[in-house]
Amino acid sequence: MKYAILVLGLCTTLFFSGVMSAYGTEDDSSDNVIKYRQYVMTAMSNHFKALKYLVTGRITQPEQWLPHARSIVDMANMIESAFPPESDFGDTDAKEEIWENKGDFNQKALKLIKASEAMVRLIEANERDKALEQFKAIGNTCKACHKKYREL
Repeated sequence: MKYAILVLGLCTTLFFSGVMSAYGTEDDSSDNVIKYRQYVMTAMSNHFKALKYLVTGRITQPEQWLPHARSIVDMANMIESAFPPESDFGDTDAKEEIWENKGDFNQKALKLIKASEAMVRLIEANERDKALEQFKAIGNTCKACHKKYREL
């Protein structure tokens, strides 16, 4: 009986080791990096769109302002690393200028982070009118970067 349990345990360990190694393999191919980047940017866009419904009064659920605003900050913090070298080709709307002007691009991402953090602080302070104005400023920050660095 002990032998059967030992064999079963060993088989289970080997099975799950194989399964986990299959899922744990890293493939940072350009296509995967681009797809990941698109998911990050789409997530940020969706939080921004949801927040728009809240800050403009289309939906009255003030307790949900902060989670969306914090998510925008989180996604904005991922932008710089979502555009690594060698991910400038493939199925992407990102312009080559991102990698040619990486310093400027990273500054624009930092500006978005700072603007988003400011909005979080305004929401935390319950300054809804100012948060609405900051929301508009964030939208302009996004548009400025998209105009320069994204195929529209």
